[in-house]
Amino acid sequence: MTEKKMTVIIEIGSSEISGAAGYKHSDGKLEVVAYAAEESGEFIKNGIVRNIDKTAQCLTNIINRLEGQLNNSSISQVYVGIGGSTFHSTHRTVKRSFEEETRITAELVDEMAEECQNPQSPDKFIIRVIPQEYLVDSMVTTDPVGCNCRNIVGEYLNLEARFKIMDNLRSSFEGAKTDIADDKVTPLLLAERILSETDRGLGCVLVDMGAGTTTVAIYKGGCLRFLSVIPLGSGLITSDLATLGISMSEAEQIKRTIGLTSGNSDEPVYVSESNNTFPKAQLGQVIRARFQEIIANVLNQVKLSDFSDDKLSSGIVFTGGGMEMPGVEAYLKQQPHFPKFRIAKYRLDSVEWTASEKPMAPKQLVLATLLEAGDDDCVTIFESKPVEIDFKQQEQMSTGSLFTDDGEDAQIERDKKAEEEKRRIQLEEEARKKAEQEKQKQEKPKKKGLFERLKGQFHHLMDDENE
Repeated sequence: MTEKKMTVIIEIGSSEISGAAGYKHSDGKLEVVAYAAEESGEFIKNGIVRNIDKTAQCLTNIINRLEGQLNNSSISQVYVGIGGSTFHSTHRTVKRSFEEETRITAELVDEMAEECQNPQSPDKFIIRVIPQEYLVDSMVTTDPVGCNCRNIVGEYLNLEARFKIMDNLRSSFEGAKTDIADDKVTPLLLAERILSETDRGLGCVLVDMGAGTTTVAIYKGGCLRFLSVIPLGSGLITSDLATLGISMSEAEQIKRTIGLTSGNSDEPVYVSESNNTFPKAQLGQVIRARFQEIIANVLNQVKLSDFSDDKLSSGIVFTGGGMEMPGVEAYLKQQPHFPKFRIAKYRLDSVEWTASEKPMAPKQLVLATLLEAGDDDCVTIFESKPVEIDFKQQEQMSTGSLFTDDGEDAQIERDKKAEEEKRRIQLEEEARKKAEQEKQKQEKPKKKGLFERLKGQFHHLMDDENE
């Protein structure tokens, strides 16, 4: 086994599935040593699994590619970063009353939070329960343990998703025969890395514009207060440009190079790879129209959250691949809806990317953030054992006549024996690796995380239908 813990993460994005493996060094630096990604095509749309079998095959391909970059290693389990348009937040209240003054214990608080794990609708699944505040008699507090009271009311924010969508994701990992170490909610971890304590305390909106979705998360008083995922992203800009008769790859290139600056360009036209001519003003109109639609939806979600500008002193923080387009910052400055905003800088100074392939900065940030959140070792490294050689047999194989007693070429006979010996050693090594992995699974109890709870809810639903 390796002395250093290696974490492996699979991130289910809206346009691709990506995986990475990395070490966390004692000085706090993260080293990413392997990376692989595959476009999800139509089998995953907006981060939602549409085809279980194709998703399972894609996951298998990524695991195999990661293992190919790790010397003599086998991935025994992975962390899963989840997001996508299946997410939304709901508020929940849990009450307890006592006949006489009672001391609030940690067990009671945990029991109240656990009550929120039970979905109010069978087609929903609770991903996270986030405590907000507690009303202990007439006192509001975030830590009620140790207080005496006769009444306690807990306010919670639940992150919910449709059960079927999350169960499809679980089934995909089962189909890929991949064990889950734990789940990581990507928007929450990204907020911890991008937002400061001041941002989360004074109140702000974090807008993460990806390819297929845009996540709107509102923080106030140090914790998440609202979360919504809009099924619109910068990939739609690429699709819109492609309707003009431009290939998807070239449309993506136009988006990344011209972006929102095309209206101010000195060159009035753009000549495509197929020699078609497009006015740059027309390209700019297409890009701006879709970008404005996404921003309008963001503002509407903020309005639905009931958090006005005066409650969000830190303004709006933008991040994600959609913010990589040229001219975005200048364009937002011209809009009256954003008196206070900033585009987050990608802090990757604590990350050393030694993998042969490197994605764009927004994806690096996401994968690095997810890797740093993992605690368990996900990789089994096998030490190569020296092969014991039977020198007497070796001597017999390497010497003697040019032909066997039956008249066959002696070299062919020696090659056959060498190939058989090589195959025998390979089978023994595979059997040893399998035994080592099984031993590791038995020694380490499996956590009851999101995917285990999904299994439990699935069986519970099946039992109800049978009854």
